[in-house]
Amino acid sequence: MTSRLLVVAVVVALASCRQTAPSTGQESEPTPPERTDIPKIARQIPPREAIAGSTARTALLYSNAIPGLNARVEVREYYVSEGTAFPVPAPSETLLEIRGGVFDVQGSALKGEQQKGTIWAVQPNERVVVRTTSQMAVLRAVSIIRQ
Repeated sequence: MTSRLLVVAVVVALASCRQTAPSTGQESEPTPPERTDIPKIARQIPPREAIAGSTARTALLYSNAIPGLNARVEVREYYVSEGTAFPVPAPSETLLEIRGGVFDVQGSALKGEQQKGTIWAVQPNERVVVRTTSQMAVLRAVSIIRQ
């Protein structure tokens, strides 16, 4: 008797499970065509130039004239290899940012070991020396240079 009840329960359970038909793709949305109205922008990677008297390299990322002020804004990155001390040139007001690595900074506004994300300002002709304590470090300088 229990075996009959077990068989009936299995048949009822199987009968209640419906098998859905495989999808024919008609229910899903169609894939839109590739967009052709987006312009392709080729990014130019600026060359890294050697700095005389140093193993550091620099790249000019951006330079643009400021109309009416007889000045220009300049964004430059310095790439300094491990253990190298580098005197940062600051011919005008400059905002410095550590973009990667770790620097030991020696300047009037900031001293000691600083990490990525540190930002500070430097006055014209202020002496700032950075020395890497990591494998390589990147320093970004944003300057307004009067002409």
